Amino acid sequence: MDIPGEDLEGVCGAIEFIEGTKVLPFAQITIGRRVACIGAGNTAIDVVTAARRLGAETVHLIYRRSQKEMSAFRYEYELAKKDGVNFLWQTQPVRVIGSGGVVTGLECVRTRLGAPDVRGRRAPEPIPGSNFTIEVDMVVRAVGQKPVTDFLRHVKGIELRKNGTVVTDAHHQTGNPKYFAGGDCVNGGGEVVDAVAEGMAAARGIDASLGTTDEH
Repeated sequence: MDIPGEDLEGVCGAIEFIEGTKVLPFAQITIGRRVACIGAGNTAIDVVTAARRLGAETVHLIYRRSQKEMSAFRYEYELAKKDGVNFLWQTQPVRVIGSGGVVTGLECVRTRLGAPDVRGRRAPEPIPGSNFTIEVDMVVRAVGQKPVTDFLRHVKGIELRKNGTVVTDAHHQTGNPKYFAGGDCVNGGGEVVDAVAEGMAAARGIDASLGTTDEH
């Protein structure tokens, strides 16, 4: 999130949090009494519903845009509401507050939606003087990820879009015929099933490029 206080004990990433729910017995999972999750995608919904079901007394989902811009599936949102999750729309964290190295609160600011960004989504703008603080002892980041592809700019023939995703043809072959790509680094971030499907398509593309003959 690139805000002060992210290094405090009690702050973690969404994937790290969810991993614990998959590999540990529920009794061994550390969960705060008051949890805040930053983001509004399906991963964020997974975090807040899991937190409630693991015993958190209060769970906030904080999103800097409005409900309309939320990327999570509608049924996931409805599920979280039934679980008693508190939604703070048009709210942006500005600082994680702590005492003795441990999270004690989250300072936020209200936002208003301004002009659309490059993807057509209205950009949130902080409202001066609207800061407020909520008491939490656990903060989970679910603000999205982006592929690390800048190093590919040094590979001859590989072309990257403005958002860092890799350009491929219909067979998932890049501009350099030696390399194929699929998944988040091509589609910008989707479901696991999308990455699997693109991986299979790329495998077929690789197979076709090798040109099976009677001699092999």
